[in-house]
This record gives sequence, structure tokens and C-alpha cells, in this order.
Amino acid sequence: MPEKDRKRRAAQIPTGSWPPRMMAEMAAGYVGEKHVEDFLERIGTIYPQPRLVEGPRRKFWYREDLDKAMNMALPRAPRFSEKLQAKIAERRAARRARVKT
Repeated sequence: MPEKDRKRRAAQIPTGSWPPRMMAEMAAGYVGEKHVEDFLERIGTIYPQPRLVEGPRRKFWYREDLDKAMNMALPRAPRFSEKLQAKIAERRAARRARVKT
């Protein structure tokens, strides 16, 4: 069947919220493409390669990667452990400063 005559698949938009990992149909809807084929044509240029490939038809894009590609990524908040380590380092530095004086 010639490429032009092939039926194009519509992108899917879920009800509720977007999952953290999506197959091509849903990833295309997430980035605003009308057809999956349009999304797939732009892989490697505008959109990233799938992060997880489980076979020729099971490829997954992560929402985080798609956000970065569209410059929509939110700055990552420090994790609790990072905050705790920073606070411990701050207190140790204050103790050392007191001992030296």
C-alpha cells in the first residue's frame, strides 16, 4: 500500500491526567500533534528518542523528556535528602567557625 493511501492514526488524549510514560499515540497527543505519523517524523529533531524500547512496537516516551523538548520542564525542587545534607554541612561549618575563634 503506498504511503499516501495509508490511513493516518489520530493522536490520543486521555481523560484525567497525562501518565508519566506514554506510547507514541499518547505522546503525539501530549505534544499537540494531530497524527502519530507527524510525531514519529519529528523524532530525533524536535522530539527525543523513546527512553524505553521493549520491542519494535512497544516504545515509551517519558513526559519529563517531552517537557524538556518543548521547553516546558519545571525546575527540579531539591529533594529532602539534599536539603538535609545542606543543613548538616551548614551546621558543621558554623561549629568549625566557632571552634577557630
